[in-house]
Amino acid sequence: MLFQGIGMPLFFVPLTGIALGCVLEREMDSAAGLMNFIRTLSGAFATSMVNTSWENQTRYVHAELAGLTDREAVATHNMLNDGMNMDAVRGSIEWMLQGQSVMVATNHIFMVIAAIFAVAALVIWFAPKPNRVSISSVH
Repeated sequence: MLFQGIGMPLFFVPLTGIALGCVLEREMDSAAGLMNFIRTLSGAFATSMVNTSWENQTRYVHAELAGLTDREAVATHNMLNDGMNMDAVRGSIEWMLQGQSVMVATNHIFMVIAAIFAVAALVIWFAPKPNRVSISSVH
């Protein structure tokens, strides 16, 4: 989360500066509104894509971990010996599996997003800076 948090302002602030530096002074209000709209719309699309990827990754990790969990049934036998019934044992193991699946998927998604923001920030920082167009040069 730290790397993602660092990457976001290093991307969005210069991007806004580049976008607003390319318009005439009289068009600044409209350009700022359009930039805000596009940023909000892009955020909605990105949220949808990240949520779908997160759910898919959680299901994938859950399936992988389920095949590796308690192969020798040691945990199952220990819980049964401690007085839990078989439904409680299965529920407990499933609860642990789901929690770990979500954590692994979350770590994976955040690493991917951090890498995307780092690359995007580098691209934006090395993008050519626009020269403000003056009204006198347009006429």
